[in-house]
Amino acid sequence: MTLTQPSSNANNGARQRFELELLLQRAVPNPDQLSRSKDLLQGAIPEISPEDWKRLQSVPIHSDPDHLDIAIPSDWRDKDWQRLIDQLPSQNRTIRLHPALEVDLQAVLNNHTAMENVTPEQLWPSRDEADSASSTETIDSFLGGFNAESVFDADPDENASLANDAIDLEASLNDAEASPVVALVDRILLQAMSVNASDIHVEPQQTGLRLRYRQDGVLQQYIEPLPARLIPAVTSRFKILADLDIAERRQAQDGRIRRRYKDQTIDFRVNTLPSRFGEKICLRLLDSNATQLGLDKLISDPQALALIRDLGSKPFGMILVTGPTGSGKSTTLYSLLAERNDPGINISTVEDPIEYTLPGITQCQVNREKDFDFATALRAFMRQDPDVLLVGETRDLETAKTAIEAALTGHLVLSTLHANDASSTIARLDEMGVEPFMVSASLIGIISQRLLRRVCDSCKEAYRPDEQELGRFGLMASRETNVSFFKAHHHQQQETVCPDCKGSGYRGRVGVYEVLRVHDDMATAISRGASTDVIRQMALESGMVTLLGYSLELVRQGHTTLEEVGRMILTDSGLESERRARALSTMTCEGCGAGLQEGWLECPYCLTERH
Repeated sequence: MTLTQPSSNANNGARQRFELELLLQRAVPNPDQLSRSKDLLQGAIPEISPEDWKRLQSVPIHSDPDHLDIAIPSDWRDKDWQRLIDQLPSQNRTIRLHPALEVDLQAVLNNHTAMENVTPEQLWPSRDEADSASSTETIDSFLGGFNAESVFDADPDENASLANDAIDLEASLNDAEASPVVALVDRILLQAMSVNASDIHVEPQQTGLRLRYRQDGVLQQYIEPLPARLIPAVTSRFKILADLDIAERRQAQDGRIRRRYKDQTIDFRVNTLPSRFGEKICLRLLDSNATQLGLDKLISDPQALALIRDLGSKPFGMILVTGPTGSGKSTTLYSLLAERNDPGINISTVEDPIEYTLPGITQCQVNREKDFDFATALRAFMRQDPDVLLVGETRDLETAKTAIEAALTGHLVLSTLHANDASSTIARLDEMGVEPFMVSASLIGIISQRLLRRVCDSCKEAYRPDEQELGRFGLMASRETNVSFFKAHHHQQQETVCPDCKGSGYRGRVGVYEVLRVHDDMATAISRGASTDVIRQMALESGMVTLLGYSLELVRQGHTTLEEVGRMILTDSGLESERRARALSTMTCEGCGAGLQEGWLECPYCLTERH
């Protein structure tokens, strides 16, 4: 239990109580409630006199055989309220502490001798007198305590310091002079990092402000929605930290926040989106240490690792990494760059925004307001004597053509593209308007990837899936007899929660990779406008492991579950591709060694079943 104090800008008791309630998400004893408890100063604990309560700076507000409720100053720390409990006589009932304004507590304690003849209205002005609008607090009056201007007044140099250095998050949180909203936003960031979240979603709803954290690819909600009145203040605070225009509420904006936490520098990529009930804030956590993992830590399959490393070592050509948002594309690209990073190689990147900082590499930020986009940056790079280029994302025809031209002129170009799998990337480039002959001449490889949750080693359960479940993934029970399958343990409410996975059944994530290498025959087919199905068949014939095949191997190794594969990977087209791959891998009879044709289900010579 860590309490706080209201903003110094809140210059009356009503507003201070309001701010404190917003921050703590609980009711704060008001003067009326405190004044009605005057009789408890003597009777709640007979051994404690009113003078003793004054010394303890606390006021009993409720007493029954089972509970004793005590109001304490809102700025007390853990050690303060623990000291209070230690000084109380032993109690056979539960002690509940309630934060209250120190000024309200002192009013009760200083006037206890005369309170028999004094009414609450005499001790404290009515809410109408203290603040004419406090009983129906409006958004405008609420923002008067900690709007953008008041935050700037408190720390006018914060934006400048953010641009140059990261602020320590814990130090900011412990700042006694910080406004409640400032402390609340810091707590949101701190909690996200403590639970290893990848994204923070701050979502205005009709009933309040919903906070969700994405852990291992799944959104989790840890607390109840905050009051709706808090939406404008929290939104403004996030926009100030990200150096965004707080007056612009009708356009989406992108920004960046940098914080230091436990000797780590964490960057938050911030995006605002206008919505019905306010601006939604989405923050992506970017840990610069992630790029130091290396490809060998990201890719578990030796064959895929060797193939990707071979592609990344080429002197020229274009490599595309595809997958949905949050699938680890940027981490893979940066890991490739980290392995190529050498004093003898000139590496330049253009990103929107810069997600990770790599030493020894020239990194450029897109600035569309100044007409500095991906295509413009690429053209500028060509006059910078580059060896390796990274384009954060291929979004349009101009960027794609410029990147391909760079690849055709003796440079290695790395970029990302949104596509379902490796084979469909060619169709995606064709849809953007890129000529097939340019794709065939420049493209050397495509990496499609996903991230699956790792099953928790501490609480995973071994089981035997039935034939129906195996058949859903194209597996045969007769072929999986020696495989140990695991499933996540979904904890019930009455169970002790696993300390490693916190009851989710999963901990961490593992990458799934589909690597397509463009060989001469495939390049010829691409230049002739071959369909996605033809490209996929040629890739399978050359030994490409599908996303589904890679993920099922992770299941066999005990890294993940069939449930997770079904959630993230399994599709009808993916299942068909995997069946084709297995058919191509069993073109020789296991019984007699005779050659088989694709449509045969069994060997016609020895009748051995084809698996």
